Amino acid sequence: MKRFLMVLLVVCLMFTIVVSGCSPTPADDLDTEEAGESIFRVTGPIMPKWDPAVGSDYAACVVLGNVFDSLVFPTADGGVEPWVAESWDISEDGLTWDFKIREDIYFHSGNHLTAHDVAYSMNRLLEIGEGYAYLFFEYIDSVEVLDDYNVRFNCKTSYGPLLNNLVRFYIVDQELLEANYADSGDYGDKGDYGKGYLLEHDAGSGPYIIDHVDTNISVSGVKFEDYWAGVDENNPDRFVVYASNDGVTVKTMMARQELESTDMWQTAENIDSMLASDDTFKLAYNYTGGGINLWLNHQKPPMDDKYVRECFGYLVDYAAVCETILPDSVQKKSVIPSNLLGYESVFDFEFNLDKAKAALEKSKYADTIKDMKLEFVWNSESPDREKVALMIQANAAKIGLNIEIVEHPWATIVANSADPKTSPMLTLTSITPDISDSGAQFVSMLRTKKVGTWENMNWVNDPELDKLIDHALTVVDIDERAEAYAEIQRYCGENIIFIPIAETPERLVYQSSYVDLDPKIPLQGFSFYLRDIKVYPERRK
Repeated sequence: MKRFLMVLLVVCLMFTIVVSGCSPTPADDLDTEEAGESIFRVTGPIMPKWDPAVGSDYAACVVLGNVFDSLVFPTADGGVEPWVAESWDISEDGLTWDFKIREDIYFHSGNHLTAHDVAYSMNRLLEIGEGYAYLFFEYIDSVEVLDDYNVRFNCKTSYGPLLNNLVRFYIVDQELLEANYADSGDYGDKGDYGKGYLLEHDAGSGPYIIDHVDTNISVSGVKFEDYWAGVDENNPDRFVVYASNDGVTVKTMMARQELESTDMWQTAENIDSMLASDDTFKLAYNYTGGGINLWLNHQKPPMDDKYVRECFGYLVDYAAVCETILPDSVQKKSVIPSNLLGYESVFDFEFNLDKAKAALEKSKYADTIKDMKLEFVWNSESPDREKVALMIQANAAKIGLNIEIVEHPWATIVANSADPKTSPMLTLTSITPDISDSGAQFVSMLRTKKVGTWENMNWVNDPELDKLIDHALTVVDIDERAEAYAEIQRYCGENIIFIPIAETPERLVYQSSYVDLDPKIPLQGFSFYLRDIKVYPERRK
């Protein structure tokens, strides 16, 4: 008996070690008790990439907006306000943009932020060509430093959305990065251009400073008390972003007050369970215009056929998605969300198997599609997407279609998205607007690219659509640009470019007893802009 108990004890101990090793927990040197518990911790699906020339997904945006300053700052009503640039002038032809840079901004390193850093940051972004470079590289021809606090952007063509796009242009510390180039890299005498350094450090001037990186587990930062725009005494002293959003782990950490908020990817069941378990847990919403879409790779038959794509529009039970799988959602009826400039409803799909069959019969694959295996990839870090995929699979089977469900981690999906041959035939994506102007979404999702991203796995490659997008982006007058955007949407509706499913608000469970979480800016990542969040350690149980 004693031997049995000893073995049982050892097994239990080993299990505890394994579980604790697999779950994100506060690092030993981040003792929240010693820190006075003025801390804000949140989970995400992957480790953020906070290099402004590399990162662009949701996890990256959470860190970018808190660690770096952008040239202009987004407002709650969808506009922009002066930030690093305190003013600007635009030439009559729209080709020249002059920005006056504030003179009182210092980087975390102590270096003074000047127009030289602004020019360096844009040139670095364009040369590396990742992250938010797609917002600028086809439109900005060159950058001139006029003097220490004045910089000029010369555009290749008139570019209406430029000012809105600049909320995603983050300024880096030129002197600091140049001192930390790796000798080897892809950028000639610039080596790795500081990309390696920015895996573990920051080079920003924002309200928080990265001070601890646990590779593939978490990144944390502390408040920058000398921040030029000011920080409130009740803004958290420290933040931590964990690179895991496993539902069981998140629920456990919330119960232990080891998280101040959940991420936006928690399932409806997990959210309901947490809310029922503790009446101090509350829901915060951010209506960012984010939405879940069914991506159809046009370069992989049979998705090159308009009528096959139309068929899938009738295989989605929109009511089940919006009411049960993704509560508080509404059916999405355009390629962009309803809060963006120029929105026009162009899709009117419903769950209807008869209409699905009728569309399929018009297809050039009508006689062969039932013999094909249609691969449907879902993101393993977002369990709700598996439910939607399984629902579509079941409905498709009723009309004779054979869908194979495949699970991939998000990192694999992102890597595969670079090429149409490796991009999924069918997949679900959730895209939240990066800026308040529609143009960025048209470019990222629809315009032809040589190297793809997770945002354009449709691989439309349509020259006519490219022309419509290119024209719209040259229109400076906002009303005329809105009409040009509406024309793009009508074209997408007529050609069934992809299947929009639902507009989904961010639903965030948070510790209401000691945290004030009230998202104000409806853009990706800004739900966790820490200057808008207050933590009151004395209220903790």
